[in-house]
Amino acid sequence: MTALDWAVVAVLNGGIVAYSLIAFRNKGESFDWYLAAKSMPWWVIGLSAFGTAIDSGDYVGIVGGAYNIGLSQLAQWWLGIGIGWTVLSFFVIVPMYRSGVFTNAEWLEFRFGPTARVLAVLINVQSRTNVLGNIFFSMFLVLNIVAGIEETTCWFIVVGVAITSVLYIVRGGLRAGVLTDALQSITMIVASFVLWGFVYSGLGGWAGVTARLEAVEEGLSDTLLHVGGYSPDGVPTAMVIFGFVVVLTTYAVINQYEAIRFLGARSEWDFKMAVLVACMATSICLFFNVSMGPMARAQFPGLEIIDQAYPLMIKEYLPAGLVGLVVAGLVAAGYSTFDSIGIGISSLFVRDIYARFIVKDGDDAHYTLVGRISVPFILALGFCYVPFLGEKGMLLFYLRLAGAIAVPLMTVMLMGVFTRVHRETGLIGLLVGLSYGMSAILADFNGWDLPLWYMNTWWAYLWNIILPATSMFVASKIIDLKRGPASDEELRGLIYQRRENPAELRKLMGHRLKVLEGTWIQKTLIEAPIRPEYPFAVGPDGPPWYLRPGLWIGTYLVLACFLLFVVLW
Repeated sequence: MTALDWAVVAVLNGGIVAYSLIAFRNKGESFDWYLAAKSMPWWVIGLSAFGTAIDSGDYVGIVGGAYNIGLSQLAQWWLGIGIGWTVLSFFVIVPMYRSGVFTNAEWLEFRFGPTARVLAVLINVQSRTNVLGNIFFSMFLVLNIVAGIEETTCWFIVVGVAITSVLYIVRGGLRAGVLTDALQSITMIVASFVLWGFVYSGLGGWAGVTARLEAVEEGLSDTLLHVGGYSPDGVPTAMVIFGFVVVLTTYAVINQYEAIRFLGARSEWDFKMAVLVACMATSICLFFNVSMGPMARAQFPGLEIIDQAYPLMIKEYLPAGLVGLVVAGLVAAGYSTFDSIGIGISSLFVRDIYARFIVKDGDDAHYTLVGRISVPFILALGFCYVPFLGEKGMLLFYLRLAGAIAVPLMTVMLMGVFTRVHRETGLIGLLVGLSYGMSAILADFNGWDLPLWYMNTWWAYLWNIILPATSMFVASKIIDLKRGPASDEELRGLIYQRRENPAELRKLMGHRLKVLEGTWIQKTLIEAPIRPEYPFAVGPDGPPWYLRPGLWIGTYLVLACFLLFVVLW
């Protein structure tokens, strides 16, 4: 990298960080620091959700994954995450938003008990620190290969980027993170487009990529350049696509750092409309990133470490100045996820572990201070995953863990929102899913003589929906026989309802658990301001058609299905 490249990186990212440090400060109250006082408009939430979902690993790791898997990954980025954000914003987040909770794990205790709450925290910490490891490793690879910096210095720079993100998170909380993400998302999209354009032109377009892939291996273009092309031994193509859809549906539904953005909306309409912005930005950016994988295979066949593909393409195709722009986009993607994970996991630790079980009688300032202090320790956990990110690539490592650990939590949350299963069944579903998932990983890792459909990564996405859901239904029916179905009062405010009175729910939630009496958690549940369903006046028939989020999201999902399963299949 030249001095010009470094200047571009410094100006684009340093300017945004400096702006955040100056503009967002003194957010002393917990409601403001954790939830931005529920003031965020739809377009900011949408861009922030995109910036949060797309980290540096989704440049380096996704290109590395597509190097072998090809365009099948578009199923997760065009459809899976769109379904996940839709389910989250239209259904899952609604009872949480109205009831005044700060975290999805907090809602889980009201719905399924304290053990479910703690397990949700642990699963979120595992899943998100894994992502932090991906980001750290991605930045390291780019700095090492593109900039030619020696390894130790690369790691010092990565740590430095993480530290600067801590500064504005600690200072400004969710508001700083969300608005910074929105600014960084522009750099991310432009950087992806610039690199893709140079590579596409340099390889001679789609025809040139196809010819090169066929020269590497006959039939390789069919595998990599079609959504339905990838199918590992013993796994139908449909199961691969199903797994890709489920993995990012799971991501959107269970992750606190996504939920906290939607909980910070100024109205229910805003967090629903935000999904359209998030989906559109993600689909554009990830088309460029995913399709870069087959192009890298055409340019550099036979890579031993596939996650080197993205930095090698930067080095091969971009001139001075534009290298800096693309690296700035990758660093911006890292920043946007550092702040998201920092504030999201901090809220889980403080709200669901520290205030719930350790120090129950602190004041608001105390818990906000603990949240700030916890952020650097959370980011540091990501370095624990770096040694495991080797030649198989970040993507496959993430897919393996997500199917085993994260999908059971999604299944339990959806059962809690959409069904009337009893409170006791949540823990049963989690234990069944986690037991199966971990046994499948152990069987695969140790080479146990078990059927492929039991231990394979892709099959795990199916079984970890079926097994937890079935166990919860069966257990709930057994409980029904002993004491009858769950009552309306028991489920009020905890399952999805089209209409409910938030003011009444706040009083109910504040006194629902005796263990919370007199605590900061109870106080914030009762006193948190109530936001409207719409940020503007509407008539008895609701808003006009062009202001109905469901119409636009439905159109997007139909178009995504058409492109995936007809045009690109």
